[in-house]
Amino acid sequence: MSEFVRFIAFRYFTQSHRKHTLSLMSLISILGLSLGVATLIIVLSVMDGLIDETEKVVLRYTTHANVYKLIGNYDTYEETGKILSTIPGVLGSTPVVFKEVLLMSEKGLATAFVDGIEPEGYKKIADLSQLVKEGDYNCLNLKEKCRYVGQNLSKNGDLDDFLEEKPHILPVILGSDLAKKLQVKPGSLISLVTSGGKNLQGDDAAPVGGNLVVAGIFESGMYDYDSRYVYAGIDEIQKLLGIGKNVSFVSIKVDNPGKILDFKDVIMERVGGFPFAVQDWRDLHKTTFKFFNLQKLIMFIILVFIAVVASFGIITTLIMLVIDKTREVSILRSIGAKKRVIRGIFMLDGFIIGFLGTLVGSVAAIAICFVLKQIHFSISKEIYFFDTLPVRISFETFAAVIAATLLISVAATLYPSIKASGITPVEGLRHE
Repeated sequence: MSEFVRFIAFRYFTQSHRKHTLSLMSLISILGLSLGVATLIIVLSVMDGLIDETEKVVLRYTTHANVYKLIGNYDTYEETGKILSTIPGVLGSTPVVFKEVLLMSEKGLATAFVDGIEPEGYKKIADLSQLVKEGDYNCLNLKEKCRYVGQNLSKNGDLDDFLEEKPHILPVILGSDLAKKLQVKPGSLISLVTSGGKNLQGDDAAPVGGNLVVAGIFESGMYDYDSRYVYAGIDEIQKLLGIGKNVSFVSIKVDNPGKILDFKDVIMERVGGFPFAVQDWRDLHKTTFKFFNLQKLIMFIILVFIAVVASFGIITTLIMLVIDKTREVSILRSIGAKKRVIRGIFMLDGFIIGFLGTLVGSVAAIAICFVLKQIHFSISKEIYFFDTLPVRISFETFAAVIAATLLISVAATLYPSIKASGITPVEGLRHE
């Protein structure tokens, strides 16, 4: 762009016969665009925060991948663990028994997922022990020696046993929201019922049940986990279900979760392929991340229309500027200025409005995001997984919003600039 075009454009923008009217319209255009930019950046920053926080919770609280055996019993997990320990980058592995169960307390009823784990081995792959806010994680190791079990042994004879068995009391760790549903605390008794087991009646597996004591309550900060998961010792769960030494899968943790796909290929090669299969943390939480990314895309598309609406202010301002500068444009045309020069002048004026609106909106968005991070704005944990609003401004989101807004601003200048370039020398000077 030539120096001549820049000089005339800035002069037109700052000086006019209708200076007050154009200044007000320019200000309204800038404020309207800045509002759209700020809204877009804030909403997308919240969505980025949700995705980022979800990943942190998932990677901290859950395992990075699970190794399954698709056919037959999985009682060779120790051999699998030895193989996994030889893979560079694998920090640890441990067997897990997974089962959906029904839990009953004196005051509540809830469905949940119970994970039978090796307490010490699980510390190597997840931070569950550090998330326990009430009770004692070590009770999973102590088993019947756990103080909560001891406190309730005297009550064991009074437990209603409708399954013709009285299994001993198992210590468990459960999520904070699940504890609220059941209205229990460390030391409270819970009954468990689930399908399958060692007792068979005809072709169907009879339900099995057991008596549990709450030995600890964990809180991950993510509702989906805090309201559904229970942890117990793997030996007790295997005995309760009557599955012998079989497990559901072997969980692992790696040093770089972002490259989990590379680890999957290596693991499958080492364990010998089929009938083994590997499910990584992205697969395990695919629905959650797809939901957030889809919401982010939808919000971006919807909120871009705010910037589109604001761009009509730029069009109006430039049309008024063209009308005001008809005489000056005619003079420029009479001395040889080409149409592309005239178009460039008014497009630059529109770009200045768009740039100022984008700049003001970006600064406002950053300030508001900073405030939101400081005040810990509360949201519904049951709906949004978290109890506070997570905010993260990413460079990619910031750049995308700015690029989209500036593109819309430039597009808004096309019609007024084309009209201005069509002004002839006679049209503006006929009354002079």
